[in-house]
Amino acid sequence: MGIFIDKGNLAFRSIKNSDFIDKSGLIEILNNNIDTQHRYICVSRPRRFGKSIAAKMIYAYYDRKSDSAALFDDLEISKSESYKKHLNKYPTIYIDFNTFAEFDNGDVVALFQKQVIEDLKTSYSFLKESEYLSIALREINQETGDRFVVVIDEWDKLVRDIDEKIKNKYVNFLGSMFKSNTADDVYLLVYMTGILPIIKVESQSALNNFMEFSIIDPGQSAQYYGFTDNQVKSLCEKHNMKFELMKHSYDGYIIGDEKSMFNPNSVMLAIEKNNYNSHWSKSAAYTTIEHYIGIISNNFFEKLLIFIQYFRGENYHTQCP
Repeated sequence: MGIFIDKGNLAFRSIKNSDFIDKSGLIEILNNNIDTQHRYICVSRPRRFGKSIAAKMIYAYYDRKSDSAALFDDLEISKSESYKKHLNKYPTIYIDFNTFAEFDNGDVVALFQKQVIEDLKTSYSFLKESEYLSIALREINQETGDRFVVVIDEWDKLVRDIDEKIKNKYVNFLGSMFKSNTADDVYLLVYMTGILPIIKVESQSALNNFMEFSIIDPGQSAQYYGFTDNQVKSLCEKHNMKFELMKHSYDGYIIGDEKSMFNPNSVMLAIEKNNYNSHWSKSAAYTTIEHYIGIISNNFFEKLLIFIQYFRGENYHTQCP
């Protein structure tokens, strides 16, 4: 069993054995975009919004070394015409960049490429020594004809709180992977998740070929990250919790056409601990995204106040710089 490829489906199996909310309809969106111009997809959501669970589900579905029919046959995706066509059909690479968060900044881009290449050799023994993952995958494609599904969780881990030089090196690496003139030959689908949308380097997007599904513009993905009213009601009935209190405590998101979305982590912690405390506020520090709010606008909070006052029907007075 590999670390990054040919991993098997144990991660998703353990998720399925827990309180699992079916979000497998997301896979149909991906199936519709396999081997098309929209094969590069990035989903950005706040922390604890089910991104990693979705990534493990997606890996278990596509991974050629898994037999995942028993995990998916009772889920929403099984009703799709594309279900059997893509189930466990492709060499699939899974990279969680949390794995590399503690590496020394100066070596992190080279080190994770080296580790992934070493793992690829367990499945492709002919693979030559290379410093670059993009070259290794191209060699595999040319030798075998294999085309890859790539699942990257926390893509932006290496651009948050890191040296600017390393950040640029990392984003340029992603560009070399997914924007080269041979990328479409190598990849059937690339799915990335993160807190931040695709960032820009020197004002030109290094990854402008990615289709983004953000919390502001979620497109078809709105219902697949976060819990809906009906899903939380079902959980509350199962665990003898009060839906009204759950809604009062954790219902605070409007995502696309979904007007009442719950943070999944807060809901599940409330159920596990049998209380309705502010679990979300304790899950991460504001400083993680403070810099990125600052670069959006140097008077962001002033504009936010105007926005709130406007929707309250209040008069507002401010001095613009």
